[in-house]
Amino acid sequence: MAKYFLPNKVFISPIQYAHTRNLFLISMSIVYTFAFASLYWQQPGLYSDNGILPLRVQIQQQEKIQLFIVKLANFFKWTPFRIMECVLLLSIFLSSLMIIFKCLRTSFTFTMLWFAYYSCFQVAGQFLYFQWDTLLLEAGFLTIFVAPMRLLYLKRKQTEDFLYQDRITLWLIRWLAFRLLFASGIVKLTGGDKTWWSLTATTIHYQSQCIPTPLAYYAHHTPVWLHKLSTALVYIFMSGTGILFFSPFRIHRLIACVIQISLQILIALTGNYNFFNLLTIILCFGLIDDQFLGYSQWESVEDENKTKKSFSWIITLFRRLIHLIILISYIYLTIRWFDIHWDSKQQIVLTKITFTRAQFDLFLRRFLPICLFLAWCSLIFTIGRSVFIAIRRPEKIYAKIFHTLVTITYGILAMSLFFVSMVPFTVIERQTGKALPYELQSWYNKYQDYHIFNAYGLFRSMTGVDGRPELIIEGALSTKNPKWKEYELFYKPGSLSASPPFVAPHQPRLDWQMWFAALSHYQHEPWLAFFLYRLLTNQPEVLRLIQTNPFPTTPPKQIRILLYRYNFTTPPSKDYWQRELLNNEWFPTITLESQWFMSYIEQLNMKQINKPLPKSILLDIIRSISNLMNGTIFTWFPVVIALVFVILRKLLCTNPHKPLVVKKDDEWYQPVPLKDKIN
Repeated sequence: MAKYFLPNKVFISPIQYAHTRNLFLISMSIVYTFAFASLYWQQPGLYSDNGILPLRVQIQQQEKIQLFIVKLANFFKWTPFRIMECVLLLSIFLSSLMIIFKCLRTSFTFTMLWFAYYSCFQVAGQFLYFQWDTLLLEAGFLTIFVAPMRLLYLKRKQTEDFLYQDRITLWLIRWLAFRLLFASGIVKLTGGDKTWWSLTATTIHYQSQCIPTPLAYYAHHTPVWLHKLSTALVYIFMSGTGILFFSPFRIHRLIACVIQISLQILIALTGNYNFFNLLTIILCFGLIDDQFLGYSQWESVEDENKTKKSFSWIITLFRRLIHLIILISYIYLTIRWFDIHWDSKQQIVLTKITFTRAQFDLFLRRFLPICLFLAWCSLIFTIGRSVFIAIRRPEKIYAKIFHTLVTITYGILAMSLFFVSMVPFTVIERQTGKALPYELQSWYNKYQDYHIFNAYGLFRSMTGVDGRPELIIEGALSTKNPKWKEYELFYKPGSLSASPPFVAPHQPRLDWQMWFAALSHYQHEPWLAFFLYRLLTNQPEVLRLIQTNPFPTTPPKQIRILLYRYNFTTPPSKDYWQRELLNNEWFPTITLESQWFMSYIEQLNMKQINKPLPKSILLDIIRSISNLMNGTIFTWFPVVIALVFVILRKLLCTNPHKPLVVKKDDEWYQPVPLKDKIN
């Protein structure tokens, strides 16, 4: 570690979090941009007056709820659709600027982004009810406290970029990452799904997930023994290493961070989960620090020749012994719990779960309170250390008192958020949840609608055990002797020869809802009838969400939905998919003359409206530009533009000859390297 002389001082680099905080805020700005841009591109087809779920209908169903977009629409005398469009565009513009300019990454701007996304979430209905949407709301809410509490982040002097509450606010991010990852691994076993207990879930998952990637095709065909081994390691990596998030040893937290990020990258390579994997990786930034990122700060030490403590070798030995014990424990428990051993006859690694459901429930009932206790100890230690640093920093007395009070306030806030968030977290183990004080449940119920405290857990049960169910929409121009032609969506499986795409971070929400509908019954998916009605009328806004429209000039006379079972082919093959027809009338064949169908459409006020939108030249120009791109390209477009500006600023504005300065007693000095001082 480099040392530098100042008058009567030596400076070393301690662990700080300023650059970690800045990296987290930049990354959250990128995620917000992805989320808003993806939703904006799909907005006309989903929420226009002739969309699948028009805003006017959504708002009528929520008359008792105070909707911000409705208030703006009433104030500006505009339609809710136009107001939502403006909110999305302004949010894209603001979040893009926040990627470029550090001064904009403040609690004020992140509050605006959170409120904008929450306003869209309120009126968007079923197409925004995904776990990553609620995760973005909770992570975005915590980001408000991570960011500097001011309108613009302008430094008055060349002081170090340091906030005393960084450790506390980033700990809250770490706590959210733990709840998300730990629960996502645990629910796979608490759900009781046979494929997760037999470790064969990934033999199904790669083809049964909503939108596979090209790599998922090849991952699906790996040997079964490798699927079982990888599933066992997922349990250990995702949930087992979560307890290391609260370890007092920095190396443990860094190892857990690297493991979790690597796992998320592998998941992103084999499945399209929009911005979810990126957001999960960003939450893991709560485990790292500036030193890990290669940055250093300056802090004074009285004596350059300060000797090491007499028993430092004992401390070092003790630390290394703890590291070794933890490593051996993880290896031993992994082998014991999953019976991992080499089969010399078959020349493969065999894996199976050795514990029963009752044993697992008992273990979770005992282990979860330990996790909460360790998290609580970690939080108290973090708050105490932050307050101690605020007190010990060499500042004037009034500044020291102010920063100490601010740090204590953040500590109280962190403890409050921690206690309330235990309520949704303990859903994975009911006995622990029942033991929580009733007051926490009442506080959780009070703020539940804002989704700042959420329960998580993905893929509790595995679908598509016998093959993925897939809905195929067909239309015909005649009701007599019809020649059926298929509609093809952009991303979900349809054509047998179409390669699975890379879509993330864009989320095609229609494709996702079609996947969920195939797992249900059409009577439980009312939006599907609205979608088919738009196809019968060739509604251009909705047709933009579809890749292939077999009836570009004349609308079809009738439409039906068939249910197929899709499976990956075995390579080498010219096709990626093979399919089998399960039901040739999953949704009854309909026409515009079908009385039951049209009465249902009229009853819900979904009939086609020819009333044009209020004219706005600027909004129409931007919309026409977005129509020139597909959803994936447009989702990347504002982020790429912002990153190009960042790179250009770095190249044009960086001064490599600018001297490094540090502050001592309100005076500035240029440090001299130790070797130059000696010479």
